[in-house]
Amino acid sequence: MRAIAPLLLVMLAVAVCGCTSTSDTDLNAENSDLKVENLEVIPEGYGYYSIKGQITPSRDFDYLEIVLRWYDAEGSVIQEDPLAWNINNVKSGQSVKFSTYSYIDAGTPAKVDLMIFEDPFSSGDESSAIYKTTLNV
Repeated sequence: MRAIAPLLLVMLAVAVCGCTSTSDTDLNAENSDLKVENLEVIPEGYGYYSIKGQITPSRDFDYLEIVLRWYDAEGSVIQEDPLAWNINNVKSGQSVKFSTYSYIDAGTPAKVDLMIFEDPFSSGDESSAIYKTTLNV
C-alpha cells in the first residue's frame, strides 16, 4: 500500500496540471494580440510543403517568428522547424503575408502545429507561444 500512495500522488499532480494547461483555444482566443487568417498548407511534391497565411497584430511587435512541428498519421513528431519564418518591427494593424517552406524526408505529414512567438530563438516551447493552431495536411 505504501508503494501505491506516491504513485497516486504523482498521477493526481499530472491530472491537475493537465486540467490547467493552455489549450489551442486559449492561444487563439479573441483577446489575442494577433489575428491569423487565410492559413493554407500546400503539398508542393517531392517532400516539400509550403504554409501561407496572413498575420495582423493589434499592437506593435519588435519581432515575430513561426515554429512548425510536423506529425505523421499516428501522431508522432516527424520534424520540427524551429525558425520557419520571422519578421522585425510589425506595427499594429499592419497586415503581413507570410510563406514558408519545409522539406520533410522522415515520413508523410498528416498535420502541423503552427506556433507564433514574440521572442527570438523560442525553441518551440509551447508555453511561451502567443498563438498556436493545428492544420491538417
